[in-house]
Amino acid sequence: MQNKKNGFTLIEIMVSVVIFAIIATISYRVISSLVKTKEIVDETQQKWGDISLMNSNLETSIHRLIPLTVRDNNGMVLPALYGKDKLNGVYDAQLEMTLSGYIGDNVLGVKPPKRVGYRFYKDTIYLITWPVLNRALNSVPQIDVLVGNVNNFDVFYLYDNGQWNKQWPPEGGNVDELPVALQIRLGLKSGESEVRTWSLQK
Repeated sequence: MQNKKNGFTLIEIMVSVVIFAIIATISYRVISSLVKTKEIVDETQQKWGDISLMNSNLETSIHRLIPLTVRDNNGMVLPALYGKDKLNGVYDAQLEMTLSGYIGDNVLGVKPPKRVGYRFYKDTIYLITWPVLNRALNSVPQIDVLVGNVNNFDVFYLYDNGQWNKQWPPEGGNVDELPVALQIRLGLKSGESEVRTWSLQK
């Protein structure tokens, strides 16, 4: 009797290898697509989460805005609401304001007024929080990142004549005066943009 050996032929092995390669390629593409989709979703959630945080900070700041002037590190008077287009120092901000404190709040307790600023520098918006209202020579603020990948952050102030301007207070205006309204125009590098306007007349 002739002995018959069990095994695979070369053709069967080659067919198996080809099938395995096809399955592996498809699996890789599916997994790669899922990973890329997750990264896009995570980036989108992070982006809109940061924007939501910034809007929440702005909303709170503007609602607590009070006409109280402060003094800088050199003893110079700063307007209650200070808006300018260009930065002049490391801790400078395009939008700076004095916020009211909390008195006898059941949750927050007693908090004194504070000075905050919103600084746009190198594609990023920062929140500048000063530890005191009237600064000493060695006063240094806390700096927190609010949102990155920003294309533009423009702040406009509505004057009594109905014109929007990028500077507040007006030249020769009172330092404890507030504009009729404040408008912020935000543009992201990804193409999205938003415009928000607040009335400051009580």
